[in-house]
Amino acid sequence: ATRLATMPEAASSFGAVALDGWLYIYGGHIVKNHSYSTAAVSGKFHRLNLKDGTTWESLPGGPPLQGLNLVGFNHQVYRVGGMEPRNKPGDPSDIVSLATVARFDPATSVWQPLADLPEPRSSHDIAIVGHTLVVVGGWTLTGEGETWLDHALTLDLNDPQAKWEEIPEPFHRRALIAATFHDKVYVIGGFDDNEEVVYKVDILDPATGQWTSGPNLPGAGTDAFGPAACVLAGHLYVSLGDGTMYQLDEASKTWSAVGRSSPRIVHRIVPSGGALLVIGGATKGQNSDAIESLVPSDTYVAGNR
Repeated sequence: ATRLATMPEAASSFGAVALDGWLYIYGGHIVKNHSYSTAAVSGKFHRLNLKDGTTWESLPGGPPLQGLNLVGFNHQVYRVGGMEPRNKPGDPSDIVSLATVARFDPATSVWQPLADLPEPRSSHDIAIVGHTLVVVGGWTLTGEGETWLDHALTLDLNDPQAKWEEIPEPFHRRALIAATFHDKVYVIGGFDDNEEVVYKVDILDPATGQWTSGPNLPGAGTDAFGPAACVLAGHLYVSLGDGTMYQLDEASKTWSAVGRSSPRIVHRIVPSGGALLVIGGATKGQNSDAIESLVPSDTYVAGNR
């Protein structure tokens, strides 16, 4: 990978999406890892012009959030849930998940609130299948404890009267990633309620509500905690904590290493032209401001440094 750009602020566990020639980035954790307060989380919102890779624009922000993501649909950006610390620096932690959902219209630069989630949710992920918004994984933090969520949610974005619908999940998991591939949602990696890093891939068909299993991720240790994923040129890619980029081989149902970026977790990857952009994240207790560009290669050998 090669360095393409620098984020306006170093961050991890933020939201990001590539849409209509722009990279949108929202919020995230902006201080040393595992430090939580009103000063630790950002509500800033920026976008990078992907045509020149240098021009940043500051956009109207919102509540300071981490543990969220963004998706694009019909030229607009959607934001779902997230985690917000309420305690001041130095005070005991008071962290809550939010149920808020909002839509940003780049044409007007306005956030519009949408129907709240049925329950607050953070450390989850979201995806779009057709015109359906899908929310998977995560937990609810109340300031006094947490509840691991056991169901996905769907919302028909083409129906102004639509309500959130539940789909049971075969897992309790957070710090995972989701990507839409062949009209299904691939739910990848994460951390379960037994405090173990998970290398599983679960596949949801939102049309039927049925789950199937995909090929497990390669790797070991904590590399599948807070991974990143996206689709580029008809292929599904996953970036793990050691920096290795993997591509799903559908014929053999295996993952093949196709490149390497700087090691990081709770980061994002998005497609841009023929490259994957690897954005932000955390490494060795610090947040990164690096945006790297990686062109997948079928000649890459895993383990190269």
